[in-house]
Formats: sequence, C-alpha cells, structure tokens
Amino acid sequence: MIPKFMLKKIYVVNSLKQDGDTITFQLLNNLYPGTVIGAEPVKIDELAFELSKTEIVYDNEKIIADQISKDNPFPLIKGVTFTFLIEGVIQPGKHKIEFNFLTKEAGSITFDVEDEF
Repeated sequence: MIPKFMLKKIYVVNSLKQDGDTITFQLLNNLYPGTVIGAEPVKIDELAFELSKTEIVYDNEKIIADQISKDNPFPLIKGVTFTFLIEGVIQPGKHKIEFNFLTKEAGSITFDVEDEF
C-alpha cells in the first residue's frame, strides 16, 4: 500500500484550469512505475465526472478513462506528466479533487488533493 501523503505528491500543484468546457489538471508520476487496470470517475467537490468524458494525455498518447481495463491497461510511467482533460465546468476557486485507481502492482489507490484556479 502506498501512503496517501506520497500519492498526493504526484499531483502538479496549480495545474487546475478551466479551458472553455474542459477541466484540466496534471499528475507527474515521480514515485514508481505501475499499471492502472481500472478507474473510478474523478470527483471534484464530490461531483463525479463520467469516465467516458475523461481523456488522459501523455507522451503523445491518449486514452479515454472508460477504456482502461485489465485487457487494456494504462501505463504509469515514472517521470511522465499525465494531463487530464475532463468535459465539464467548475467555478473559479478552491476545489477538492479525488482519485481512485486500481493498479496491478498495489491494488486500489485512493487519494485527494486541493487546488484552485
């Protein structure tokens, strides 16, 4: 199990933005390489955003979050920045962002961060 305080460090502080109808933020995997085999919707202020409307972009690759599975895993490459693009709108201010991923190596990882724009 990876402690939450360590997981919080992968969030890129001040990366939360609203770009038109798209919410964006970044994670930088500075911990360990891993493999995501499942994901729950990202929650912002307790509001869950559909996986089908969440795109993750990294190293000239992209994946829609609802496509992540054991048969279609998502690589958590160490040292790589992952940009999340979520169809939705939030208001300026401070927000709580919650993550829940299922990884091959560490099982379920859940953590939250606060950021503002």
